[in-house]
Amino acid sequence: MRALIALCLYCLAFYAQATPIPAKELFRSPAMSQVGFSPDNRYISALIVDEGKSYLSLIGVEDKIYQHVGAFDADEQLNEYVWIDNNTLYISYSHRGQARQVLALLSEKAGKIDAKMVSLPSDGYLVDPLIADPTHVLYAKNRYGNRPSNRLYKLTLDELINKKFNSAKFEEKKLKDVAVFAFDSIREELFAVTADIENMRGEVLYRSLNESRWKLLFEIDDSEVSFSPIGFIRDNTLAVLSNKNTDKVALYEFDIPSQTLGSVLYEHPKYDLVGAELDESGKAVKSVRYVENGHHVSHFFDNDINQIKSLFSSAFQGKETVISAHSNDAKQMLLFSYASDDPGSYYLFDVQSKKADLLTELYPDLIQHQLQPTEVFSVTNTAGVEVEAYLTLPDKQSGNGVLLVMPHGGPIGVRDFNYFNSEVQYFVSRGFAILRVNFRGSEGYGKQFLDSGKGEFGKAIEEDITAAVTQVRKQHKFNQMCAIGASYGGYSSLMLAIKHPDDYQCAVGGYGIYDLPLLFNANNFKVLEEYRESVSKVVGELSDELIKYSPVYLAEAIKSPVLLVAGKMDRIADFEHSMRMEYVLNKLGKEVETLYYEQTGHGQSSWYWQRHESAYVADYLKRTLVLGEYHQMQGVNDELVKQLGGDTVLIADGFHFDNRVKNDQSLALKYYRESANMGEGRAAYNLGNLLVEQGLELKDNITIGAGVDDKANAHALIKEGVEWGDKAVEFGYAGAGYWLGIVYELGELVEQDWGRSLKYFTAAAELEYDARARLRMAKAYCLAPAPIRDVQRCSELLSLSDLEKLPTDEQRNAVTSKSYKTLRWVLGDIFAKGDYNLDERTLLKNVVQQEYQASDVKVDLDDVEFGEVTYNNYRNRYQVTDDAKSFVGRDKLSLGAVFNVEFEHEGENVALIGKWIKQGASGKQQVFDSSFVYGDADAKSWDIRYTFDEDELFEGTLTLEISDLNNRLLASKTVELR
Repeated sequence: MRALIALCLYCLAFYAQATPIPAKELFRSPAMSQVGFSPDNRYISALIVDEGKSYLSLIGVEDKIYQHVGAFDADEQLNEYVWIDNNTLYISYSHRGQARQVLALLSEKAGKIDAKMVSLPSDGYLVDPLIADPTHVLYAKNRYGNRPSNRLYKLTLDELINKKFNSAKFEEKKLKDVAVFAFDSIREELFAVTADIENMRGEVLYRSLNESRWKLLFEIDDSEVSFSPIGFIRDNTLAVLSNKNTDKVALYEFDIPSQTLGSVLYEHPKYDLVGAELDESGKAVKSVRYVENGHHVSHFFDNDINQIKSLFSSAFQGKETVISAHSNDAKQMLLFSYASDDPGSYYLFDVQSKKADLLTELYPDLIQHQLQPTEVFSVTNTAGVEVEAYLTLPDKQSGNGVLLVMPHGGPIGVRDFNYFNSEVQYFVSRGFAILRVNFRGSEGYGKQFLDSGKGEFGKAIEEDITAAVTQVRKQHKFNQMCAIGASYGGYSSLMLAIKHPDDYQCAVGGYGIYDLPLLFNANNFKVLEEYRESVSKVVGELSDELIKYSPVYLAEAIKSPVLLVAGKMDRIADFEHSMRMEYVLNKLGKEVETLYYEQTGHGQSSWYWQRHESAYVADYLKRTLVLGEYHQMQGVNDELVKQLGGDTVLIADGFHFDNRVKNDQSLALKYYRESANMGEGRAAYNLGNLLVEQGLELKDNITIGAGVDDKANAHALIKEGVEWGDKAVEFGYAGAGYWLGIVYELGELVEQDWGRSLKYFTAAAELEYDARARLRMAKAYCLAPAPIRDVQRCSELLSLSDLEKLPTDEQRNAVTSKSYKTLRWVLGDIFAKGDYNLDERTLLKNVVQQEYQASDVKVDLDDVEFGEVTYNNYRNRYQVTDDAKSFVGRDKLSLGAVFNVEFEHEGENVALIGKWIKQGASGKQQVFDSSFVYGDADAKSWDIRYTFDEDELFEGTLTLEISDLNNRLLASKTVELR
């Protein structure tokens, strides 16, 4: 079925035009990741994201049925999982940044898998499941929390489940300062990484599992020379990746006794190696990996594998394909196929039949959108060195004539790749061309190329970018250019605008460093000698020379508008950099706009805020470069217009809610209105609310004898707000229906209208608002006059228990804790404010019996006290502290009754109704609130109370009547408010 759906979506995409892609479809977690096979090869295990929720799932190899065995909430992230045996999974995850581990104990009945979670110590981790010894596992625990002090245990699975570490065998407890243990299952050898923090050194040690003496594998130092061990190829020889004796990172033999590099096993003439793999015997090199044209490439030394790779190339033309996992019986593989214009898909490949079945696309919703490929090209820089660059062009029909030059961060040891890039596709889909350059200092092209970027802030690096820009502009025509980047890319964007002021029509600097001398003294940590030395290697020595390459001191040259994006918690590019840049630009009269995030560091850490930032930057580019509206681009249909409104509502939310962006009501209104005009329901609802709030505020501030126009304006704002609420319902936003239902029920903003109130509550319920909408519908049916009044229908809608009994796929209105709170309030109002005949009252009493097991029994009240009520923490109950006959009205005044209930028979349950009646200066009585309380003879205390807000205070009398469900008055008390 998945394959059929994918094929249909693919056909739709084939005929689709290039149109803007909503941020929520690009900036999100992939549908599948961290794939593997169960030991018995029956299941594929993977992290699955479905409707925004993450699960560790098992997928049947034969039936492809998904079964979730573990769920992760929004504050949790899966780090890794390991199969211990067919019935046990070790799971490591983080919860709000804190490491946690559990065992998932799997059981299967009638094809259904159940998982019981057993927590493990947070200071431990699984080292190895010991496949060769199925009765034991290796597990490490840190002895001291403030420094590396791991001990290694060899436990049975039962000992691990029950955390019996005191009785478990120590595999290693004498070795000091162990940061991490590892195990090589092929050679059955242990490894230990020790860390001497005081002296900033470490060692990697190894020994056989059945020996006790550790031997030195190699030392760890802070040398810039690359050194990465791959594995043993002989007893005293390692295969390692290093560039100690070569410009490029190559695969070497490493002699352990002499601690020296030997023969080169493989070296690529142009690129650094980034990985290597030994064969199953552990004695020969199976493959090496490097990055070519922006893609990871695996070079295999096994002809059989190369033949399979050739088969993949033929089957997935134009795409890169990698083997993500092998089954233990070597009969199946999990393949991942991807390209710059394809985020990728997972396939299950049968080795014997040579057949690949689609499991899932990484981003299924993107199939309906046209993504754009990236072109790789080279340009020769001023030093005569070849520099690689990536150009992504928009569809010819959607191009807006703007080139975005996007320098990467770093700048040293970082690079751009030619993979699917969400940010690139987001802006390309809006008509922009994107240029990215792996300038001098970028990783992957050798030591000399890397070192040639050091100390070249604002110099050679920007020369490389400009060389690529020049070549692109010779081949393509652009009307405008904008430099846009983050981290070093933010710095580079402003430097490009400074060095070429006539070429760039705007610059977007995100999380940038703009005052190079400030790097050395921004905080106490940055004045330490070790830090200053590391910065000097990349930026250059601290001197007045750095001022010549600092945007803060060169801002006079900037002609274009600038957007500064920064995180106030940034510890890499301190927020002070952006503050100084903003100050100088404002002082010079330059056009500068800022987007500063609270509780954000060096870039966004969540998809939500990544979407927000991208949407804001896209809006900035549109406004600054005077481009057309994205939602008016060719090929955009009404549904997509509404989805694109979701990007705009994100911007509005940032200015409206108490979140990471400074509130600005005028901007919130602007963007909500823009989004609402695109048909976005929540935007229309929020716009309506804001307009009503403005109207009420204006109404409250009108002075006597003046403000006639203000009164009319206030009324107009409220009227427009309600109209936008109605449009929000039309656009399909359930919350607006619920809001308008309340508005027309209360009759404070508009004239009370039970018919309209019921209409909107019904719309909210049909749009799948939670069960509160049904309860408010019930209230309307019970309390509204004829012909709306229908107590039978009212009683049906009040039954939350019946709603919960429905099959999950039929529960359109979720029953929540808020629903039950609303039910009590609604029942109180229905009994306190309505008049019912015997049959109608019976229907309502049956609801109370069903929902609260409260019987229709006779009770009396005893020891009734009425007055000001406070909570007694010692007695754990409310008590009357002032029983006066009159009270001075004040904000937060709490009045009520405390009493006992006398039952004729114990074991019964009863519900009581409190009716609050006020009588003001006019003499008219009004039931303004109600209470619904219930309990049995064991209840220690009963109370009914009401707390006044400032806008509810009045002068007159206040009466509380307490009745049973038959409307029999049990107690009454009247006091005066003055």
